Amino acid sequence: MISKKFWELWHNHYDKLKIENCKISYDGILDYNKYIKSKIKILYILKETNDLPGGSLIELLENGPIYQTWYTVARWSAGIINRFPSFENINNFELMKTSLLQTAVINLKKITGTNTSDMDVIMAYTHQDQELLIKQIKEINPDLILACGTFMPLIWLLQLTVNVDNPKDKPVRSPISDSIVIPWKHPNRVNNKSTYLELRNIFNHHKPFRLV
Repeated sequence: MISKKFWELWHNHYDKLKIENCKISYDGILDYNKYIKSKIKILYILKETNDLPGGSLIELLENGPIYQTWYTVARWSAGIINRFPSFENINNFELMKTSLLQTAVINLKKITGTNTSDMDVIMAYTHQDQELLIKQIKEINPDLILACGTFMPLIWLLQLTVNVDNPKDKPVRSPISDSIVIPWKHPNRVNNKSTYLELRNIFNHHKPFRLV
């Protein structure tokens, strides 16, 4: 479990860089007991929170998904954990809540942002915070990482070997985290059913990477 001491490291890191650590949005494993018992440990890596200075994604989601973004993530989680039943079967709140709470969610940029992300800024934060990000990912110890609009910085952060002419063409394993990393979409503004089916197809067609 990520401890308070871990976040103290991040505060000290930002103090040295003269970054306002009061704007940190805290993230990680949503429910530790559920996560460690999950048949597949999933980590979603996103860009940044939207206007959540000093807030916690763990507290925000403790009662299940809210907002479109987290309903989408919860549906993906229900699909992966339950071997991709029909979209209609996973599209119910209790299953989505149970599934979401078995996962972990982090942002590359810990300082909260707005509803529009600047990828150049995300990349800069990822670079300056890389040691702590790697430490956090290793402590979460996922089987599977979904890079939700964040695959390109993860190529160097997690030392991924990719097809340079088509880097997002398939899932790859990270030697840093020993996790399968799927190049994936940001959960905001997607078509829920078609995206769910697309994710199912990834699991069906990349057999070396199938985890369910």
